Amino acid sequence: MIRPFQPADLEPVVALLKRTLVADPMTGAVFQRKVLLDPNFSPEGALVAEVDGAVAGFVLGLVRKLPIEDQAPDFDRAWITLMAVAPERQRRGLGTELLGRLEPYCKEKGAEAIWVSPYAPNYFSPGIDVNAYPGAVEFFRKNGFTEVYRPLSMDASLLKVRTPDWVQEKERVLAADGVSFGPFEPRHILPLLDFMRSEFPGDWQRYIREAMTGISLGKREPESIWLAIEHGKVIGFAQHEAEHFGPCGVGADQRGRGIGAVLLFKCLYAMRDRGLHNAWLLWTDDKTAKLYREAGFVETRRYVVMRKVLG
Repeated sequence: MIRPFQPADLEPVVALLKRTLVADPMTGAVFQRKVLLDPNFSPEGALVAEVDGAVAGFVLGLVRKLPIEDQAPDFDRAWITLMAVAPERQRRGLGTELLGRLEPYCKEKGAEAIWVSPYAPNYFSPGIDVNAYPGAVEFFRKNGFTEVYRPLSMDASLLKVRTPDWVQEKERVLAADGVSFGPFEPRHILPLLDFMRSEFPGDWQRYIREAMTGISLGKREPESIWLAIEHGKVIGFAQHEAEHFGPCGVGADQRGRGIGAVLLFKCLYAMRDRGLHNAWLLWTDDKTAKLYREAGFVETRRYVVMRKVLG
C-alpha cells in the first residue's frame, strides 16, 4: 500500500530514514522541523509505502506554495529531499512505485520538473552523496533523472588557519580604497537588508534576516556576521552558526577584488576566538572550493544534483 503520510507515521518513518540514510543522521526533532513544519509540506507529497503493515518506504516531494522573500518565482519546480526504502525491500520495485505515485502529484501542482534536491529552505543535503549512496544515483538515473552538477561539502581545522600573504595584501589594498571589514552592528540592519534584497534575494535573504534577529535577541554573537562596507554600503558578507560556515557572498560588481577572501578569514578567526576547533560548509562548487582550500578546507562529501523533466 502506498498512501499519504499520517501522524502515526512519524516514528516509523524516522526509524526507516535512520536505517537507510546512514551518512545523514536523522532525529524526530529534525524531521518535525524540516519536514512537517515546512510551509510547503503536504501529506499528499509525502508518500509512505506499507508492506505487511510495516513502513517499508518513504519519499518526500515538495512543490512551493509560498515564495521566499524576493526570490524569483519557482512554482514550476518540485523537489525530492528525502527518499528511503528498507534494505530488505530494495531492488524489488518499491522505490519505482513511490516515484510513479509522486510524479502525478507534482504535475498536478504545476511542476514541470523534479529536482533532487536543491530545495530551500529545508533541504537535508545538496543532492545525492555519490560515495555514500551509489545505488541511489543509479536508481534515479534508471528512472529518467539526469545529472545537472556536482557540489561538495568541506571541513577545516580552525587551529591550522593562517591568512595567506596574498589575502593580507588584498586587505591592505581594499583599506586604501576605503573598504572596511567588521562584525555586525545594529546600524547595519537596513544596509545589509538592502544588500541582500538586491544581490541575494530568496533563501539567503531569509537566513540573514533570521541571523540578525538572533543577534538582536542575544542568542547569537555579533561576530557571527562579518561585513565589508564601502562608502556606507554593504558590499559583502560572511557568517557562521557555531561550526557551520556560510553563506558568504559579495556583490556582483565587486567580485574579483579579494573581498570574499578577506571576509572568509575574518569569520574563521572569529570562530576560533570563540573556542571552536573546526569549521564545515555544506555546499560549494569546485571553483569556490579553490579559495576554501587556501584556508585549509578539504573535501569531505561529493554530491550529484539530478533532474527529471515531467512530460
